[in-house]
Amino acid sequence: KVRCMLSRMMMGRANVLMLDEPTNHLDLETLGWFQNQLKRYSGAILTISHDREFLNAICDGIAEIAHGKLNRYHGNYEDYLSQKAEREAQHLAAYNNQQREIAHLEDFVRRFRAKASKATQAQARLKQLEKMERIEAPLSEADTISFSFPQPQRSGQRVATLDKVQQAYGEHIVYEDLSLNIEKGERIVLVGPNGAGKSTLLKILSGAVEIQGGARELGHNVSVGYFSQQRVEVLNMERTVIDEAMERIENGMNEQKVRGILGAFLFRGEDVFKKVKVLSGGEKSRLALVKLLLAPPNLLLLDEPTTHLDMPSIDALIGAIKDYSGTLVFVSHDVHFIRAIAQNTIQIQAGSITTYAGDYDYYLRKSGASSEQSGLVAGLKNARPDGSPETEGKRDKVSAKERRRLAAEERQRASKGRKGIEKKVAQLEVEILALETEQGELSKQLEDPNSYSDPEIAKELNIKAARVSKRLEEKNYEWEITAEELSQLL
Repeated sequence: KVRCMLSRMMMGRANVLMLDEPTNHLDLETLGWFQNQLKRYSGAILTISHDREFLNAICDGIAEIAHGKLNRYHGNYEDYLSQKAEREAQHLAAYNNQQREIAHLEDFVRRFRAKASKATQAQARLKQLEKMERIEAPLSEADTISFSFPQPQRSGQRVATLDKVQQAYGEHIVYEDLSLNIEKGERIVLVGPNGAGKSTLLKILSGAVEIQGGARELGHNVSVGYFSQQRVEVLNMERTVIDEAMERIENGMNEQKVRGILGAFLFRGEDVFKKVKVLSGGEKSRLALVKLLLAPPNLLLLDEPTTHLDMPSIDALIGAIKDYSGTLVFVSHDVHFIRAIAQNTIQIQAGSITTYAGDYDYYLRKSGASSEQSGLVAGLKNARPDGSPETEGKRDKVSAKERRRLAAEERQRASKGRKGIEKKVAQLEVEILALETEQGELSKQLEDPNSYSDPEIAKELNIKAARVSKRLEEKNYEWEITAEELSQLL
């Protein structure tokens, strides 16, 4: 749905795109496609994003709003950080120099104002102080957010084993012969296109879904914690935020530390006394993540943990996870987060997995995935033959009047064709939105343990989910081809 909305905006005739967190819910391949489209866009772009890599890729200017002021910086996000640090250092140095000068002048006035021989000089310095344009004191930035959560109990070396696992939703087979070993202390990121089975693998590892074949075995003393954007049912809606967070605290934690962690996840000041039931979906998701981290298991499974966090909070989460002594398997579209955390990479595609014994950049080098993003876009383009010399020669023999007539006819045909394709794109977007809504409702039912109390109901839900998933995949592919065709006409 997000991709459809973004592409429709870009294919319009607007001179300015205003994008509010456009990369949320995009997988890595789609993110690469989107960045390439934005780079080709000829208009201006104004965006809000917490995705550092995305800002580095597309921005040539940063506007920072802080303390009631707007400051402009040239370059991408990394340039902004260095320029801001330099500007703040210059401001601080100028302020300190002026404060020293003011103190010197005031001391002279205080010492010699009453002495007749120095009174004139003291008065001159007093006027100098009155006329001086004061440099504002540097406003203190918010303290760097940092926190640590309790360390889990030790597990055995072999944390989890999947042996020839089979998993399907009706006729849609996700995994047919999946085998995987996870060792203690590993930091694994799962990558692959949407629908490849990344979230399903996390659910299999967590036990959130029952496997339909093969074996899932946890190692000695292994405890599992699973976080996803939809798992807010773990929250008590009648409690306050602070009471809900304090429910599972371990030894060494107190209310002050818990409030510090809540602050890192954007629950600040009076926010901690809000009832859970009045929180937005994103706030509930953050609170569920806080609860998990306050009593962490030694096998942590995270599905898009950074979606509702700002940049300082993401950096705080990175710092905490780096100190975490357990095992981590996660899915994320935030490349900065992936690069900071992942030590191993598993690529999932078409029901099979490929393991890379290295971080995300190692995976890109070994798999060629960095070029696959451009290949994904190129594969959607309709081949159109370029003008040949023979055609150009014939064009030269046509009169100017005839060329104008032919050009006008070509524009009319293009306009008519474009309107037809625009209509088709709009219709496909409506169908995709309806299918995604239906898929979301089915996913919630499949995650509900009560759905499996009746085998027939569970079977029917899986069949429906498979049908919807297949139709959604077909419609998305059809939309990509049609949308790319339309972009070539604009």
